[in-house]
This record gives sequence, structure tokens and C-alpha cells, in this order.
Amino acid sequence: MYETIEEANQAVIAKIVAGSPFLLDVVPAVSVIPELGEGKVLLHAGPPIRYDQMIDPIQGACVGAGLFEGWGETEEEVRHLLASGEVQLIPCHHVQAVGPMGASPLPICQCSW
Repeated sequence: MYETIEEANQAVIAKIVAGSPFLLDVVPAVSVIPELGEGKVLLHAGPPIRYDQMIDPIQGACVGAGLFEGWGETEEEVRHLLASGEVQLIPCHHVQAVGPMGASPLPICQCSW
């Protein structure tokens, strides 16, 4: 195998660089992530976390997504909804997806490993 961790890391990097990714399809996230069809749900980056534990930028992304989805008419309404636990917050990696820092359910990439 490999003599050092650095040697193993370099081998992995070489495989990534030599790869040829390609797009298979673009579909609505809800069509491949059933959890998104189960009420008020947002996917987020990182480990499982409650809304009140999120840093401000991620909370802001959740609020923006909630407003976009029509879950409230004001920021305060959506913040209350999120803090109450009525919105299910799911880490992207729990549904084989990756997303940006924010919690928006829109730009999602489903990965097959």
C-alpha cells in the first residue's frame, strides 16, 4: 500500500484530478428526495442542528427559503416557525445530497457514491 499518509493523500488527489465528472440529469429535488415532500422541510450543510444553534448566515438562508416557500409573510413569522421546530431541518448528507452553505431546498445535488 502506501508508506505514509502524505503518499496516500497524493494518490487520492491524483485520482480526483484524473477523474472525468459528467452530468446525468437535472430534476426537481423533491422528485429524488422524498423527505422534501413531507411538509415543511429544509436541507442544510453540516451535522444535525437546531435552528437556534445555527450561525447567522445559515439562519438567514433558512429564513429566505421559508419566505420563498410562502411559509410566512415576514421574516419574524418565518423565524418563529423555524424556532418552534415546525420546520424539519435535515443535513444534506442524510439524504445523499450536497448543497451550498445555506438551507435552501433549491440548489441540491444528489450524489451516488
